[in-house]
Order: sequence, then structure tokens, then C-alpha cells
Amino acid sequence: MKNFILLITAVLCSQIAAAQLYAENNSYIFSKGSDIFVREKVRLRNGSFLYLRGESQLLQKDDVDNEGSGLLSVYQEGTTNQFTYNYWSSPVSNADTGLDGNVGFSRTVIKYPITGGVVDEFSRNAGDPVFLNAPNYNGITDDGTASIPLRIAGYWLWNFDSSGNADTGYAGWIPFQDDSTVLEPGYGFTMKGTRTRNTGNTPNRRTFNGTVGQRYDFRGRANNGTITMGVGNDNATLIGNPYPSAIDLKRFLEVNAEHQDGGGNDVLINPEIRYWESVEETSHYLIDYLGGYGVYSPQGFEVGSNDGYATEGTYIEPIFRRTDNDGNILTSTAQTGGGSTDGARRYAAVGQGFFVCRTNTAVPATENSFEATPTPFITDGVVIGTDNGSNILGSIISFTNEMRQWRKENGSTSIFKRNPGATSSNSSSSGTVSMTLNVVHRGEYVRPLKMVFHPSTSQDYDHAWEVPVNNRLENDAYVDIEGGEYILSTQNFDVNMRIPIGLEVQHDNDQARLVEFEVPEELRQNFDPAEIYLYDGLSGIYHDIKNRNQFILVQPGHYTDRFEITFTDATLSNPDYDFSGVEIFQNNNIQKLTVLNPDMLDVKDITLYDLAGRMVIRLDDLATEASYTLGTDTFSTGIYIAKVTTKDDLEKTTKVSISN
Repeated sequence: MKNFILLITAVLCSQIAAAQLYAENNSYIFSKGSDIFVREKVRLRNGSFLYLRGESQLLQKDDVDNEGSGLLSVYQEGTTNQFTYNYWSSPVSNADTGLDGNVGFSRTVIKYPITGGVVDEFSRNAGDPVFLNAPNYNGITDDGTASIPLRIAGYWLWNFDSSGNADTGYAGWIPFQDDSTVLEPGYGFTMKGTRTRNTGNTPNRRTFNGTVGQRYDFRGRANNGTITMGVGNDNATLIGNPYPSAIDLKRFLEVNAEHQDGGGNDVLINPEIRYWESVEETSHYLIDYLGGYGVYSPQGFEVGSNDGYATEGTYIEPIFRRTDNDGNILTSTAQTGGGSTDGARRYAAVGQGFFVCRTNTAVPATENSFEATPTPFITDGVVIGTDNGSNILGSIISFTNEMRQWRKENGSTSIFKRNPGATSSNSSSSGTVSMTLNVVHRGEYVRPLKMVFHPSTSQDYDHAWEVPVNNRLENDAYVDIEGGEYILSTQNFDVNMRIPIGLEVQHDNDQARLVEFEVPEELRQNFDPAEIYLYDGLSGIYHDIKNRNQFILVQPGHYTDRFEITFTDATLSNPDYDFSGVEIFQNNNIQKLTVLNPDMLDVKDITLYDLAGRMVIRLDDLATEASYTLGTDTFSTGIYIAKVTTKDDLEKTTKVSISN
């Protein structure tokens, strides 16, 4: 009978320290929910195993090579949709090469638990999945036995490594689609999920933190110590957590992306992490994909009480968008959930993959495009590889044991993104003072612009506090920081401050677009100023966006100095500017739109627009009346924007719902 050691969590989870963890001769160590801490190396020899179950994790202190052909086994759950990607990285290396240490991994380290067809959290047995070849594009779950194995669609396994491939964008993806291809530790890969079998048990489709996921069993030698990756200039690399424990991405960014303020360029990568997010896909065609990259920003590295730092960092949800089969953007659709979450995604769970980037080259703004803002203090780059005989310039970055943390997945600060479309929950420990301005283009999609107010920052660029525009679109918005375009800005709050907002409206037609501006109460965190305004420099109007959404018809163009966020209204001293008495409402019972004008303002026109910005009807040459009515019985059911304009060119807009 095999020898074994059972490590089980008691009332308090204690660390188990050893000079060395050692097993051989078919023995095994079984850890149930425990934190295993090893000061030196892990030696698993001659058929021995280390099983991490119940979210057990392995941490190591010393930068040494683990040894032996024995296997560590650790679970992770991915999406249960056969059309949807997860981004992965392996916590183990191949153990059958005869070499010790972090030797890299092939897809053969991916197994599935054999449970005899029943739900079993603590099985020690595993089976080899079947990797389906094209044209079999749909993965299928297993039944927990060897007779009906897990089937993974091999075509959807890809890597993106800019240290060995200078291509950018869609052309930069490299196949990871056979058993002989080995990725170096620390690099990531994509893999789509599995569909449910038509009949029978599916014990490895597990509910975890409220979401259902397909369970995988990673088996190999535990990675340990310093692990390096390369990132090319003006490019990105898909990397991921390489350890059988969580890692602190704030510490990772401090090591690789902090500016030491020594007068030179010392930043190796952009100070941000990019996570792929998507809705639950319904097809393998690119034209049907709906997703984008959310961004974790560390928000500085000041010392404090949040696991060593003053702030947790913040996560900004992406814009979801569609692409055609060449990867070109077609349309976008509204983001679901909040614009950003403080503390979310700080700790990368076991197996979690993500992108890191380097932006070296400035791209100037034109009438038809946004600019690309180079990352301040980024290094010029060194030779990190070759592609077709040409040198690739970039930087070498690293993971180290000091970044490792024992953090159970909690659906917020530590999460493996397996549930498409779900947003992260708020971190209860966050004390961030912030607000999010949502800019909605024609009702199609949202660009969230987060503004953080912190006394250590300024309205100029603050390293590791700002995040530049990503997933930029033809119709988009940004916060202007020293001429750069950002989706996250930080500043020390002053009631008299003005925050410039850039806006671009597409140039492919001459039609104005309806742009909505909102600051939802639920996205104002520890921040409640007396007023919040959107100032429009073209009309000179301060629009109240604290108490209502504002809709503005914007002609095509790139507006760099038209809009500002302010917290005071410089026109309030003018008694001629008082729209408080004007009310606009729709009465669907009598099919009429009513405008009340009790102060008898000189109204020039009343206009109704659909959400595409098309004018539906306009009433002009109006006499001054206490009220106006407009019949709406001939209009299609839907949402419309009613606008009242005075002869002084003051405007008030309101969203109305017409039901016929």
C-alpha cells in the first residue's frame, strides 16, 4: 500500500515549513486546503505525487530547481462554453524530460480528474484528454471515467510571444497545437471551453464561487524561483501565473514596471495588466466574437496596510466589441456591469493568463484617429530575440518567489476568469475616492473613464496611476493628460479643478451622433461633491451630470479642447441661465410629449431624435408659451431624446420612452 501524508486545514490554517519536501517510491502527499511552504526544493521521485486539493497551494522561498519525475497535481476550472476563450498559463513543467527545474510545458500537462462518474473533490486519479483536430472545433466534457474522456478542441490553443515573433495584432498569434510544442514557463496560451455531453454524468463541470466551470488537472513538476519572459517594443506578450499558488500582480508590476526616478528610462513594461473578457460566445466566427481587454492598474506603490501597499489598485472593465474575420472592428455593444472595481484582479489565480505590453513609439493624433501615447520612462529596449534573422528589441521581465501569495479565489481580488460576461465584485477593503464618467456613443457601447482623487497625485502624468486608452474605437472618449489619452486618471481633488475630456466621432458620414454622458451614483466611490458638470466649450453650457444624464448631438470630428469635467458652474451667477423650471415628459396614455415652460423662456425649437442621432421631428418658430405638446402616436416604440433650445442657444435634453 502506498505511503501518504494528509495535510488538512484545522480551525486556523497554519503554514507548514520544511527545509525540503521529499517523496519517493510511489508515496504521495495529499494536501486538503492547506498552505504548504517549503524553504528549499521539492523532490518528487519514482512515481511519487503531491496532490493540492481544496484550493491548497504550494509556496517556496528559495530560488532552487525542483527535482524528480514525480508529479504535482493541481485543479483549475475554465469556461463551460465551447465557443469562449480562457487565457491560461501552466503552474507545472514537464517532468519526463530527465532534466530538473523549470523546463517548460507542453499541452500534455493538461489532464482531467477520474472520479468514477461521481462528484469527488479529492480524487487522486487523472485521465488524458483527447485533443481534437480540425475540423472538430467543439470541445466536449467528460463523464469522470476513462471510457468517455475530456475532449479539447486543439485548434484553439494559441500563444502570443513577441520575444520570438515581431508580428503584431492578429498575425502575432502562434499555434500551440501538438504534443511536441513546448512553451517556456511563464508564457500563456488560449484554450476554449467545452460543451455538455447530451447524456450521462458530467462530474467535472463544477460550481465554484457561484459559477460553473470545466475542471482540469495540471500535472507536472512544480515551477519555482525566477522565471523570465520577453516583451518586444510596441508589442505585447501573453504570459501568466507560472506557480501552483496565487501571485500578487501589484508586486510583479513594482518589480517590472516601476519608475525609480533616477533620471533615466528604467520601466520595462507598461504599468498595467490586460485581461481578456467576453460575453458567452455563440459561434467560432470572429465576426460573432464580443469581447475586449480589461485593465488592472496598481495605482502607485506607496507602502501601506493593504498587503504592504497603500492602495489595492483598480480594475477597469473593457468595452465589448465585434470584429470581422480579419480582426477589424465592426460594431460595439454596451458594457454590462460597473465601469471599474477597486482591488479586483490584483492576485492572479493558479493558471491565469494575461497580457503585458510595451509602448515605445508615439503615434500623432489626426483628424481621423486617436494618438498612441508612449509609456513615460520606458526603456529603449535590448535585443531579446530574432525573427527571420532580424533582431527583436524589447525587455526581459521576471516572476519571482517573493510575488507568490496564498490567496484563495474569492470572485474579486483573486479570480480565474471562467464565467463569460460576469463582472468582478467590489473589494470591501478599498478606500479609494473616485468617480467614473460613462460616455455612451449612440446607445451602442460605453467607454468608462475613471477619475481617482488622491493627495499624492497631480493633474500631470503620475507613473503607475494612469492607464492609456486601450481597445480604441472610431467613436471614443478619453481623459486628456498632458496631451495623452487615458481611461484612468488621477489627481488631487480641488473644487475649482477642470478635467479635460477628449471625444472622437467617426468621420465616415456627415451625420451628427448622439453622445450620452453619465456619472452613476453607484460608480462614485467615497466621493460626493456638491455638483458635477460637463462643460461644453462650443455652447458655453455647464450640463449637470450629477443629477441626470446629458445627451449632446456631436458633429463628426476629434474634439480635444471642447469638453471638461468641472465641479462648479461659472454661469450660475447669470439669472438668464436657469433651466430648472423647464420639464419634459412623455405621457403614453394620451400619446403626447409635453414641455412645461413656467418661466416663459423664449423657446426657439423643440426637437426629437432617435438613439442613432437622427432627427425625427422638429417644432420651430414657436411663440413663447407656458407649455407645448407634441403628438407621438405615429412614432415607433422606443427610446428617444427630446431637446429644447432657447433663442439664446441654451439647451436641455431628456431621454423619453415612447410606447405605441
